[in-house]
Amino acid sequence: MDGRQQDCISILQQGGFNIVRLRLYNDPGNPDYSPSKRLPAGIQDEADVLSLSRRAKAAGMQIELTFHYSDYWTNGESQTKPHEWESLDYPALKQAVYDYTFKVMKDLAAQGTAPEYVSLGNETQSGLLFPDGKYDKPAQMCELLNAGAKAVRDANPSSRIIIHLDDGGNLDKYTWYFDILKTHKVDYDVIGASYYPYWTRKTVAEFISFAGKVLDRYPDKTLMVMETGYAWNPTLPSGWPGQLKDNGPYPDMTKAGQKAFMAELIEGIRTDERILGVLYWDPIFIEVPGIGWELGAGNVVSNTTLFDFQGNALPVFEAFK
Repeated sequence: MDGRQQDCISILQQGGFNIVRLRLYNDPGNPDYSPSKRLPAGIQDEADVLSLSRRAKAAGMQIELTFHYSDYWTNGESQTKPHEWESLDYPALKQAVYDYTFKVMKDLAAQGTAPEYVSLGNETQSGLLFPDGKYDKPAQMCELLNAGAKAVRDANPSSRIIIHLDDGGNLDKYTWYFDILKTHKVDYDVIGASYYPYWTRKTVAEFISFAGKVLDRYPDKTLMVMETGYAWNPTLPSGWPGQLKDNGPYPDMTKAGQKAFMAELIEGIRTDERILGVLYWDPIFIEVPGIGWELGAGNVVSNTTLFDFQGNALPVFEAFK
Protein backbone atom coordinates (compact mmCIF):
# COMPACT_ATOMS: atom_id res chain seq x y z
CA MET A 1 0.00 0.00 0.00
CA ASP A 2 1.33 3.48 -0.93
CA GLY A 3 4.35 1.83 -2.57
CA ARG A 4 5.50 0.14 0.65
CA GLN A 5 5.87 -3.62 0.99
CA GLN A 6 3.63 -4.91 3.78
CA ASP A 7 1.94 -8.07 5.04
CA CYS A 8 -1.00 -8.93 2.77
CA ILE A 9 -3.51 -9.10 5.64
CA SER A 10 -2.41 -5.64 6.78
CA ILE A 11 -2.85 -4.28 3.25
CA LEU A 12 -6.34 -5.76 3.00
CA GLN A 13 -7.30 -4.34 6.40
CA GLN A 14 -6.04 -0.88 5.47
CA GLY A 15 -7.86 -1.17 2.16
CA GLY A 16 -11.27 -1.59 3.78
CA PHE A 17 -11.53 -5.34 4.35
CA ASN A 18 -12.85 -6.57 7.70
CA ILE A 19 -12.96 -10.33 7.06
CA VAL A 20 -10.69 -13.06 5.69
CA ARG A 21 -11.77 -16.36 4.19
CA LEU A 22 -9.70 -19.41 5.11
CA ARG A 23 -10.04 -22.84 3.53
CA LEU A 24 -9.32 -26.01 5.47
CA TYR A 25 -8.17 -29.33 4.04
CA ASN A 26 -7.81 -32.50 6.11
CA ASP A 27 -4.41 -33.74 4.92
CA PRO A 28 -3.14 -31.64 2.01
CA GLY A 29 0.23 -32.37 0.46
CA ASN A 30 0.51 -35.98 1.58
CA PRO A 31 2.63 -37.60 -1.17
CA ASP A 32 1.11 -41.04 -0.58
CA TYR A 33 -2.42 -40.12 -1.65
CA SER A 34 -4.20 -38.52 -4.58
CA PRO A 35 -5.46 -35.84 -4.96
CA SER A 36 -3.73 -34.77 -1.71
CA LYS A 37 -0.31 -34.97 -3.39
CA ARG A 38 -1.32 -32.34 -5.93
CA LEU A 39 -0.95 -29.64 -3.24
CA PRO A 40 2.10 -28.45 -1.31
CA ALA A 41 2.49 -30.04 2.10
CA GLY A 42 0.66 -28.26 4.88
CA ILE A 43 -1.15 -25.66 2.77
CA GLN A 44 -4.21 -24.78 4.83
CA ASP A 45 -4.26 -27.83 7.01
CA GLU A 46 -5.33 -27.24 10.59
CA ALA A 47 -1.92 -26.01 11.77
CA ASP A 48 -1.80 -23.47 8.94
CA VAL A 49 -5.37 -22.33 9.59
CA LEU A 50 -4.61 -21.84 13.28
CA SER A 51 -1.61 -19.69 12.36
CA LEU A 52 -3.50 -17.67 9.75
CA SER A 53 -6.36 -17.15 12.19
CA ARG A 54 -4.00 -15.64 14.73
CA ARG A 55 -2.66 -13.24 12.09
CA ALA A 56 -6.18 -12.28 11.01
CA LYS A 57 -7.40 -11.62 14.54
CA ALA A 58 -4.27 -9.63 15.33
CA ALA A 59 -5.25 -7.36 12.42
CA GLY A 60 -8.78 -7.00 13.80
CA MET A 61 -10.36 -9.10 11.06
CA GLN A 62 -13.34 -11.44 11.21
CA ILE A 63 -12.85 -15.00 9.98
CA GLU A 64 -14.86 -17.08 7.54
CA LEU A 65 -13.67 -20.70 7.67
CA THR A 66 -14.57 -23.15 4.92
CA PHE A 67 -14.36 -26.86 5.73
CA HIS A 68 -13.68 -28.59 2.42
CA TYR A 69 -14.00 -32.04 4.03
CA SER A 70 -11.34 -33.22 1.60
CA ASP A 71 -7.57 -33.29 1.17
CA TYR A 72 -7.97 -31.10 -1.92
CA TRP A 73 -10.10 -28.42 -3.57
CA THR A 74 -13.81 -29.20 -3.70
CA ASN A 75 -16.59 -27.79 -5.86
CA GLY A 76 -19.74 -28.98 -7.59
CA GLU A 77 -17.85 -31.48 -9.75
CA SER A 78 -15.34 -32.78 -7.22
CA GLN A 79 -16.05 -33.67 -3.60
CA THR A 80 -13.36 -36.26 -2.86
CA LYS A 81 -13.36 -37.70 0.66
CA PRO A 82 -10.26 -37.32 2.83
CA HIS A 83 -8.17 -40.45 2.42
CA GLU A 84 -8.57 -41.27 6.12
CA TRP A 85 -12.35 -41.45 5.64
CA GLU A 86 -12.49 -43.45 2.41
CA SER A 87 -13.10 -46.83 4.04
CA LEU A 88 -15.65 -45.63 6.60
CA ASP A 89 -19.23 -46.80 6.41
CA TYR A 90 -21.92 -44.15 6.41
CA PRO A 91 -22.56 -43.97 10.20
CA ALA A 92 -18.82 -43.75 10.84
CA LEU A 93 -18.51 -41.05 8.17
CA LYS A 94 -21.12 -38.92 9.91
CA GLN A 95 -19.25 -39.33 13.18
CA ALA A 96 -15.97 -38.40 11.50
CA VAL A 97 -17.53 -35.18 10.16
CA TYR A 98 -18.74 -34.30 13.65
CA ASP A 99 -15.49 -35.19 15.42
CA TYR A 100 -13.24 -33.38 12.96
CA THR A 101 -15.38 -30.26 12.85
CA PHE A 102 -15.70 -30.14 16.63
CA LYS A 103 -11.95 -30.55 17.18
CA VAL A 104 -10.99 -27.79 14.76
CA MET A 105 -13.60 -25.43 16.15
CA LYS A 106 -12.50 -26.11 19.72
CA ASP A 107 -8.85 -25.61 18.82
CA LEU A 108 -9.65 -22.27 17.19
CA ALA A 109 -11.70 -21.16 20.18
CA ALA A 110 -8.94 -22.19 22.58
CA GLN A 111 -6.52 -19.71 20.99
CA GLY A 112 -9.13 -16.95 20.90
CA THR A 113 -9.78 -17.11 17.15
CA ALA A 114 -13.19 -18.76 16.84
CA PRO A 115 -14.52 -17.95 13.35
CA GLU A 116 -17.52 -15.68 12.99
CA TYR A 117 -18.68 -17.71 9.98
CA VAL A 118 -18.25 -21.39 9.11
CA SER A 119 -19.04 -22.92 5.73
CA LEU A 120 -19.88 -26.62 5.70
CA GLY A 121 -18.25 -27.52 2.41
CA ASN A 122 -17.40 -25.46 -0.65
CA GLU A 123 -19.95 -25.02 -3.45
CA THR A 124 -21.98 -28.03 -2.35
CA GLN A 125 -24.74 -27.77 -4.94
CA SER A 126 -23.97 -31.37 -5.94
CA GLY A 127 -23.47 -32.49 -2.35
CA LEU A 128 -20.35 -33.38 -0.41
CA LEU A 129 -18.22 -36.37 0.50
CA PHE A 130 -19.06 -38.33 -2.67
CA PRO A 131 -20.68 -40.75 -3.06
CA ASP A 132 -22.34 -40.90 0.38
CA GLY A 133 -23.39 -37.26 0.46
CA LYS A 134 -24.10 -36.68 -3.22
CA TYR A 135 -27.24 -34.71 -4.10
CA ASP A 136 -28.99 -37.84 -5.40
CA LYS A 137 -28.95 -39.10 -1.80
CA PRO A 138 -30.60 -35.99 -0.30
CA ALA A 139 -31.32 -37.46 3.13
CA GLN A 140 -27.71 -38.53 3.59
CA MET A 141 -26.39 -35.25 2.21
CA CYS A 142 -28.47 -33.36 4.75
CA GLU A 143 -27.47 -35.65 7.61
CA LEU A 144 -23.80 -35.04 6.85
CA LEU A 145 -24.42 -31.28 6.78
CA ASN A 146 -26.22 -31.53 10.10
CA ALA A 147 -23.34 -33.52 11.60
CA GLY A 148 -21.07 -30.60 10.80
CA ALA A 149 -23.63 -28.07 11.97
CA LYS A 150 -24.09 -29.79 15.33
CA ALA A 151 -20.33 -29.80 15.86
CA VAL A 152 -20.15 -26.06 15.16
CA ARG A 153 -23.04 -25.36 17.56
CA ASP A 154 -21.53 -27.56 20.27
CA ALA A 155 -18.03 -26.09 19.95
CA ASN A 156 -18.83 -22.41 19.41
CA PRO A 157 -22.53 -21.46 19.32
CA SER A 158 -21.84 -17.89 18.20
CA SER A 159 -20.39 -18.96 14.82
CA ARG A 160 -22.89 -18.55 11.99
CA ILE A 161 -23.19 -21.51 9.64
CA ILE A 162 -23.07 -21.05 5.87
CA ILE A 163 -24.22 -23.38 3.11
CA HIS A 164 -22.48 -22.29 -0.10
CA LEU A 165 -23.52 -22.86 -3.73
CA ASP A 166 -22.17 -21.67 -7.07
CA ASP A 167 -24.13 -19.85 -9.81
CA GLY A 168 -25.51 -16.92 -7.84
CA GLY A 169 -28.44 -15.64 -9.85
CA ASN A 170 -29.90 -19.05 -10.70
CA LEU A 171 -33.12 -18.91 -8.71
CA ASP A 172 -34.31 -22.35 -9.76
CA LYS A 173 -31.11 -24.00 -8.51
CA TYR A 174 -31.23 -22.21 -5.16
CA THR A 175 -34.89 -22.91 -4.47
CA TRP A 176 -34.45 -26.56 -5.48
CA TYR A 177 -31.46 -27.02 -3.18
CA PHE A 178 -32.56 -25.02 -0.17
CA ASP A 179 -36.05 -26.52 -0.29
CA ILE A 180 -34.33 -29.91 0.11
CA LEU A 181 -32.46 -28.56 3.15
CA LYS A 182 -35.69 -27.19 4.58
CA THR A 183 -37.47 -30.52 4.10
CA HIS A 184 -34.67 -32.34 5.92
CA LYS A 185 -34.34 -29.65 8.62
CA VAL A 186 -30.71 -28.73 8.00
CA ASP A 187 -29.39 -26.31 10.62
CA TYR A 188 -27.73 -23.23 9.08
CA ASP A 189 -27.90 -19.44 9.18
CA VAL A 190 -26.50 -18.01 5.94
CA ILE A 191 -27.06 -18.78 2.26
CA GLY A 192 -23.68 -18.44 0.55
CA ALA A 193 -23.57 -17.58 -3.15
CA SER A 194 -20.72 -17.42 -5.64
CA TYR A 195 -21.34 -14.57 -8.08
CA TYR A 196 -19.02 -14.08 -11.04
CA PRO A 197 -20.31 -12.10 -14.05
CA TYR A 198 -18.19 -14.38 -16.26
CA TRP A 199 -19.79 -17.62 -15.07
CA THR A 200 -23.32 -16.35 -14.43
CA ARG A 201 -23.67 -13.71 -17.20
CA LYS A 202 -25.67 -11.70 -14.65
CA THR A 203 -25.42 -7.98 -13.88
CA VAL A 204 -25.22 -6.72 -10.32
CA ALA A 205 -28.85 -5.56 -10.55
CA GLU A 206 -29.91 -9.05 -11.62
CA PHE A 207 -27.93 -10.65 -8.81
CA ILE A 208 -29.37 -8.32 -6.15
CA SER A 209 -32.88 -9.03 -7.42
CA PHE A 210 -32.14 -12.77 -7.22
CA ALA A 211 -30.82 -12.41 -3.68
CA GLY A 212 -33.97 -10.61 -2.59
CA LYS A 213 -36.18 -13.38 -3.99
CA VAL A 214 -34.12 -16.06 -2.27
CA LEU A 215 -34.31 -14.27 1.06
CA ASP A 216 -38.04 -13.69 0.69
CA ARG A 217 -38.46 -17.47 0.29
CA TYR A 218 -36.25 -18.23 3.33
CA PRO A 219 -37.00 -15.26 5.62
CA ASP A 220 -35.09 -16.60 8.61
CA LYS A 221 -31.80 -16.62 6.65
CA THR A 222 -29.28 -14.04 5.52
CA LEU A 223 -27.03 -14.15 2.44
CA MET A 224 -23.33 -13.65 1.83
CA VAL A 225 -21.52 -13.33 -1.48
CA MET A 226 -18.89 -15.98 -0.84
CA GLU A 227 -16.94 -15.38 -4.03
CA THR A 228 -16.77 -12.79 -6.76
CA GLY A 229 -14.09 -11.79 -9.21
CA TYR A 230 -13.42 -9.47 -12.13
CA ALA A 231 -10.65 -9.52 -14.73
CA TRP A 232 -8.81 -6.18 -14.84
CA ASN A 233 -6.65 -7.30 -17.76
CA PRO A 234 -7.66 -9.47 -20.73
CA THR A 235 -4.73 -11.84 -20.26
CA LEU A 236 -2.23 -13.22 -17.81
CA PRO A 237 1.39 -12.03 -18.16
CA SER A 238 1.95 -15.00 -20.47
CA GLY A 239 -0.58 -13.59 -22.91
CA TRP A 240 -3.09 -16.38 -22.31
CA PRO A 241 -6.59 -15.67 -20.96
CA GLY A 242 -7.00 -16.38 -17.27
CA GLN A 243 -9.73 -18.32 -15.50
CA LEU A 244 -12.18 -15.48 -16.13
CA LYS A 245 -11.93 -15.05 -19.89
CA ASP A 246 -14.28 -12.07 -19.84
CA ASN A 247 -16.58 -10.27 -17.42
CA GLY A 248 -19.89 -11.31 -18.89
CA PRO A 249 -22.17 -8.28 -19.23
CA TYR A 250 -19.30 -5.97 -18.23
CA PRO A 251 -17.02 -5.40 -21.26
CA ASP A 252 -14.44 -3.16 -19.55
CA MET A 253 -11.48 -5.46 -18.76
CA THR A 254 -9.43 -2.70 -17.13
CA LYS A 255 -8.43 -1.65 -13.63
CA ALA A 256 -11.06 1.09 -13.78
CA GLY A 257 -13.64 -1.48 -14.86
CA GLN A 258 -12.80 -3.71 -11.90
CA LYS A 259 -13.15 -0.79 -9.51
CA ALA A 260 -16.49 0.26 -11.04
CA PHE A 261 -17.86 -3.27 -10.82
CA MET A 262 -16.93 -3.70 -7.17
CA ALA A 263 -18.33 -0.28 -6.30
CA GLU A 264 -21.60 -1.26 -8.01
CA LEU A 265 -21.74 -4.61 -6.23
CA ILE A 266 -21.00 -3.16 -2.79
CA GLU A 267 -23.60 -0.44 -3.31
CA GLY A 268 -26.10 -3.07 -4.40
CA ILE A 269 -25.43 -5.15 -1.30
CA ARG A 270 -26.05 -2.12 0.88
CA THR A 271 -29.60 -1.81 -0.46
CA ASP A 272 -30.64 -4.99 1.37
CA GLU A 273 -29.65 -5.38 5.02
CA ARG A 274 -30.18 -9.13 4.74
CA ILE A 275 -27.09 -9.39 2.49
CA LEU A 276 -24.15 -9.48 4.88
CA GLY A 277 -21.28 -8.64 2.54
CA VAL A 278 -18.91 -9.92 -0.12
CA LEU A 279 -15.72 -11.97 -0.22
CA TYR A 280 -13.38 -11.57 -3.22
CA TRP A 281 -11.68 -14.49 -5.01
CA ASP A 282 -8.73 -14.40 -5.12
CA PRO A 283 -7.57 -11.05 -3.73
CA ILE A 284 -3.89 -11.85 -3.16
CA PHE A 285 -2.84 -14.60 -5.60
CA ILE A 286 -0.30 -12.39 -7.36
CA GLU A 287 2.01 -13.49 -10.15
CA VAL A 288 5.05 -15.28 -8.69
CA PRO A 289 7.24 -17.53 -10.88
CA GLY A 290 6.72 -21.20 -10.10
CA ILE A 291 3.64 -20.70 -7.91
CA GLY A 292 0.31 -21.95 -9.22
CA TRP A 293 -3.06 -23.25 -8.13
CA GLU A 294 -1.58 -26.72 -7.60
CA LEU A 295 1.87 -28.28 -7.89
CA GLY A 296 3.10 -28.05 -11.45
CA ALA A 297 0.30 -25.71 -12.53
CA GLY A 298 0.32 -22.01 -13.25
CA ASN A 299 -1.47 -19.03 -11.78
CA VAL A 300 -4.74 -18.54 -13.67
CA VAL A 301 -6.10 -15.64 -11.59
CA SER A 302 -3.26 -13.12 -11.48
CA ASN A 303 -5.30 -10.84 -13.77
CA THR A 304 -8.27 -10.85 -11.38
CA THR A 305 -6.50 -10.14 -8.09
CA LEU A 306 -6.57 -6.82 -6.24
CA PHE A 307 -2.90 -6.26 -7.16
CA ASP A 308 -1.14 -5.74 -10.49
CA PHE A 309 1.46 -8.11 -11.94
CA GLN A 310 4.20 -6.34 -9.95
CA GLY A 311 2.25 -6.70 -6.67
CA ASN A 312 1.03 -3.10 -6.39
CA ALA A 313 -2.42 -2.44 -4.93
CA LEU A 314 -5.01 -1.59 -7.59
CA PRO A 315 -7.57 1.25 -7.61
CA VAL A 316 -10.31 -1.28 -6.75
CA PHE A 317 -9.40 -0.87 -3.07
CA GLU A 318 -11.12 2.52 -3.16
CA ALA A 319 -14.44 0.70 -3.66
CA PHE A 320 -14.09 -1.10 -0.33
CA LYS A 321 -13.68 2.01 1.80
